[in-house]
Amino acid sequence: MLKLIGQRLVQGAVTIALLSFAAYALIGLMPGDPIDLAIAGDPRLSAEDAARLRALYGLDQPLIGRYLAWAAGALQGRFGFSRLFAAPAHEVLGNALLNSLALLLPTTILSALIGVGLGILAARRPRGALDYTVNAIAFAGISMPSFWLGILLIILFAVTLGWLPAGGPPDRPGLAAWVTHLALPGLTLTVLGLASYARQTRAAMIDALRSLYIRTARAKGAPERRVILNHALPNASIPIITVAGLDFATLVSGALIVEAVFAWPGMGKLIYDAILGNDYNLALLALMLTALVTLVANLLADLAQLAIDPRIRA
Repeated sequence: MLKLIGQRLVQGAVTIALLSFAAYALIGLMPGDPIDLAIAGDPRLSAEDAARLRALYGLDQPLIGRYLAWAAGALQGRFGFSRLFAAPAHEVLGNALLNSLALLLPTTILSALIGVGLGILAARRPRGALDYTVNAIAFAGISMPSFWLGILLIILFAVTLGWLPAGGPPDRPGLAAWVTHLALPGLTLTVLGLASYARQTRAAMIDALRSLYIRTARAKGAPERRVILNHALPNASIPIITVAGLDFATLVSGALIVEAVFAWPGMGKLIYDAILGNDYNLALLALMLTALVTLVANLLADLAQLAIDPRIRA
């Protein structure tokens, strides 16, 4: 296990380095730069002012030199300022990260619990009425576009019934305000997220329940609840852990489409705005944080699989 962790740390460092350079290069090769945007916003800036600003911010240097300067500062904990928000990049990122966690953490947990529960119920009676119902819900959740479901929920609960706000951050403090504003985007993400958990759990549990050790446990008189939870579910949890690891990474990358539909100021919308606005520091910091959390989530998922299934160690 220590060898696996060491290998993954080396692979992660190389991946972060390559990804940071690729992201920096792609953003740097986009038409225009922050100085061009500043000139477009203030016609009084002269060519001499633009040249002085480019030299001040190092934009007159080759792409490699600019990347190395940025990487050296990032390694020292200096991530620069956000041009769009006129604030330190880490402060802007922190606010968006908290908003994304407030939205995605409860919905991820609910999706996993409801999806796994539905998958177990469907696997107990394959080709039964409940199995067909769960399959229909799962197929609908996988196939349904997130923006379409979000718009339908807004029309029903915000426009027609007037029960919930259509979107945006809370306009007043308090838990009740946060819950009401998170209800519709949270419901959208939960419905879409539980589908993959239900499908994976159902397929894995059907295979596990057909195994000989399950037949032996039932022959010994073990209660059905114990057979399901203690024998079948741990052996069927490998694909579930994989899906959970992927979902864990979205906690910091945000849900761009849902955040855009409900005007929620989370990480997805922040990354999109930063890239389009040529905000180098903010976009790179957000992308690096997303990549780092994704690598950590995959490592934790692999370690959990090793702990649950000793056969993987061989």
